[in-house]
Amino acid sequence: MIDRIKDGLCYDDVLLQPQYSSVKSRSEIDISVKWGMLQFSHPVIPANMKTVTGVDMAAAIMDTGGLAILHRFMPIEDQVKAAHSLIKIENNAMHLMMSVGVKEDDKDNIGLLYRAGVRMICIDIAHGDSVQCIDMIKWIRQQYSYIFIVAGNVATGQAAARLWKAGANVVKVGVGPGSLCTTRIETGNGVPQLSALIDVAKVRDDLILEYKNEESNVSRVFPFIADGGIKNAGDIVKALCFADMVMVGNLFSGCDETPGEILSIDGNKYKQYVGSSTHKTNHVEGVAAIVPTKGKMSEVLTKLLEGLRSGCSYQGSKNLTELKDNPVFMRITSAGLRESHPHDVKVI
Repeated sequence: MIDRIKDGLCYDDVLLQPQYSSVKSRSEIDISVKWGMLQFSHPVIPANMKTVTGVDMAAAIMDTGGLAILHRFMPIEDQVKAAHSLIKIENNAMHLMMSVGVKEDDKDNIGLLYRAGVRMICIDIAHGDSVQCIDMIKWIRQQYSYIFIVAGNVATGQAAARLWKAGANVVKVGVGPGSLCTTRIETGNGVPQLSALIDVAKVRDDLILEYKNEESNVSRVFPFIADGGIKNAGDIVKALCFADMVMVGNLFSGCDETPGEILSIDGNKYKQYVGSSTHKTNHVEGVAAIVPTKGKMSEVLTKLLEGLRSGCSYQGSKNLTELKDNPVFMRITSAGLRESHPHDVKVI
């Protein structure tokens, strides 16, 4: 039993060691992401949570050239209506993804969304390494062969491989790292997020070699999304040393474009931020909270992307592909983490 105990790392456990850089300006760093025929201006995705990505947030992120994944916790009639309006407004169905579950009703819903013009589906369940998720991937692939599928969430490389091999284009990685998530406490299950990403990246590299060694002309790159645990731009840089895109919830919660009314408490303004499973009465793995309002999403995104470009420059990386070329991480102590933050001063 003791041989099966592994070490696990979170973002705060490590720092990237700076590398020699020939980057002269952050502006020359390319942070775009390409998935086959799809191209996005940046790798940051607002979380497909019911208090983060509604219609307004989806429209705002699509305006930036990013990927919008609308949450699934609304009646299908509202999802179809949202799909129609967003595709019409943005004139870009391939930057809009709709979320579904794995029940029989979800199969009917996928048909309705497909007829509404949706060509990208996110199978969004807490435990993606399951027969239900794999069966749904296979069903979609059989019924709608050209639909682009993101599936998850998973926390290990072998789990990601199962979803890729079932037909998923992209896998979403992260079990329990989100600020609202209590999965690890309630179930005792999960993998610290950085270790999960490292494991998935290793298996992804093996799969790429496996496909290259085959005689067929099929070429796959097996992209994945790091979902959860992002607290700042530095975490995005660390995540993108392995993943292709990141999904962010907390940092975008409270933005003007998020669903929900503004709450005034003691003269301060807040918005509700709720875990995606807190709507359930018999299986809660998330908490409900309030967060201060943060203004426009574009202002938050701009700061995150500035930090990402700076992080790339410290690594000597001119694009996100180069960022994945042999990054060197240093494990730090609690003293090192304290030293990394402002300290011994009163911040004003």
